[in-house]
Amino acid sequence: WWYQNRDVDKNGIAEYGAMVDQANWKTNENNDQVFDPDAVIEAAAWESGMDNAPRFDKNGMGEDDPGVQVFENKDSSGQVIGYSINQESVDLNAYLYAEKGFLKSMAELLGKTEDVRRWEREAKFVRDYINTYMFDEQTGYYYDLQISLGGSGRRLLVNRGKGPEGWIPLWAKLAPKEKAERVIANMLDTEKFNTFVPLGTVSRDSESFAPDKYWRGPVWLDQAMYGIEALQNYGYQKEARELAYKIFDHAQGLLGDEPIRENYHPLNGKGLHTTNFSWSASSLYSLYRNVMTGEETTSQTALDLE
Repeated sequence: WWYQNRDVDKNGIAEYGAMVDQANWKTNENNDQVFDPDAVIEAAAWESGMDNAPRFDKNGMGEDDPGVQVFENKDSSGQVIGYSINQESVDLNAYLYAEKGFLKSMAELLGKTEDVRRWEREAKFVRDYINTYMFDEQTGYYYDLQISLGGSGRRLLVNRGKGPEGWIPLWAKLAPKEKAERVIANMLDTEKFNTFVPLGTVSRDSESFAPDKYWRGPVWLDQAMYGIEALQNYGYQKEARELAYKIFDHAQGLLGDEPIRENYHPLNGKGLHTTNFSWSASSLYSLYRNVMTGEETTSQTALDLE
């Protein structure tokens, strides 16, 4: 589905985007229906789950960044079947890599040897692409890749700052050790992600950091869980446990009887936004079970680390 509906240049690497829907159109001053790219950009950000993250800011950041643009995805007959934004997102493709690992495990159990080889082959392509094009040597981190129609230009979106998307390749277990260690150095830096409540949605040293504004700084526990499991995957069990304890010790109410919140302020631990939030609860349960009292992860196990 992703490669049919969200791969505008058909290179085997997907983008976030939107479906064909009336919501992508608006009425102008002449009462005509006109296409609304802003609606697609909003839908793409929602599709990622990171609604207002800086990497989806429509106007981009800096003079050399043209911002977020919208491309059409068409089927073989030329019919528009969806839309993509002009960036290949590193988390999306790392998730797809992990899914190939899960599918390989299923194929092995079912004795489907051709499928095993298929998932290995496809996974290798995604792994090599991410490590070749989505890692920045200067900052030691993974970022989304800005693309253009026809493949004439690619630009790593370092300028939009670091977010949890950059540690998803480690959760998926596709990062080579030397790259993983540089990402982990960013994660454990107290001036970046290792805050009072660690592993927030924007690095503390980013100009976009806003510790109480949804996906621009607060700690979302699912992404924090992926980050802590990323540490485990590369042998940082002690550090993983330390970060898990910081979450339980510092996030408001977790050691008492207050409701579990949608997200938490990274600098003071205050609970933010919705109360009684179920995916926060499930992430906390997984952290307790898999990190604080065990050494398991939710990562795929069929594809080996490089």
